[in-house]
Amino acid sequence: MIIEYSSVCLNEDNYIEKIEEARGLVSAAGYEFGVQIHNSIDESFLCKLVPLAGELPFSVHSPILAKYFLNLAAGDIGTLKPDLVSAASKLALFGTDLFFFHGFFLTDKPIVHDMKNYRAAMREGIGPEYSLRGSFIMDPAFFETEQYRAMKENFRNNLAAAKDLFPGLTVALENDFVGIGSGLQRPQEIVELVDDLWFDTGHFWCASLVHGFDFHEECRRVLDSVKVHGVHVNHNLLTDADPPETIRDSHAHLYAPSGQNLKPIVRYIRDRNIPRLTLEIVDGDIEDLKIVLGWMD
Repeated sequence: MIIEYSSVCLNEDNYIEKIEEARGLVSAAGYEFGVQIHNSIDESFLCKLVPLAGELPFSVHSPILAKYFLNLAAGDIGTLKPDLVSAASKLALFGTDLFFFHGFFLTDKPIVHDMKNYRAAMREGIGPEYSLRGSFIMDPAFFETEQYRAMKENFRNNLAAAKDLFPGLTVALENDFVGIGSGLQRPQEIVELVDDLWFDTGHFWCASLVHGFDFHEECRRVLDSVKVHGVHVNHNLLTDADPPETIRDSHAHLYAPSGQNLKPIVRYIRDRNIPRLTLEIVDGDIEDLKIVLGWMD
């Protein structure tokens, strides 16, 4: 297994020191250390990390430095191809053939890839139609509509076409946060629609709070049912006592209190031989790594 820092753990002032510290700890525990490029990275920091591609294994959370999000629920493969090709071309910078992204948005409009103003970009691209009581959270009732089922079929067809378009790459989807217009939130759609998955446990925890399923039971079902190429791990600070409209994607430290109880899930990930585990934690640090390694021991 490769244990990674997401680039959100790092910044341009500390990345060398944090990478060396983490690599020493992870190597001593018997694993390989790597870095994942987050899709929020700017060009300046990206250019600093590219030279390390020969020294460390990298993965890429696509798209990076993109104009629009990649949406397989919109249009057809002909209209989607330019943005897909542009995003896939950047994988060569880091020597990876895993092309994963969020790709199921409930709109035909292009969504500007503005990660610094993510919620505003999503509201502009998707609109209020799917909002739960005016919030940023998606109304779960929409998943039972004919409109959603039609979008789901278009997504399914475009995903198959995208896999054909990139025979040398593994095209994988990441399960979604529960925000408006995000179509791949629930375990039933993940298992039904996706053969290759990047599994985000923080998003899945939020989905369990909004949709009312058992987080641990459904994590195991997903891990057993589809090919999981990697997992994002962080602590979410929300609980079932919080109103659904207030759910946020915390990306918090593993030493921050959380009801998730990720230890058995991390052990299950280890036992399933998932190839990558990524700490997608804002300013994630060596203490987070110590915790996850302790869980795996």
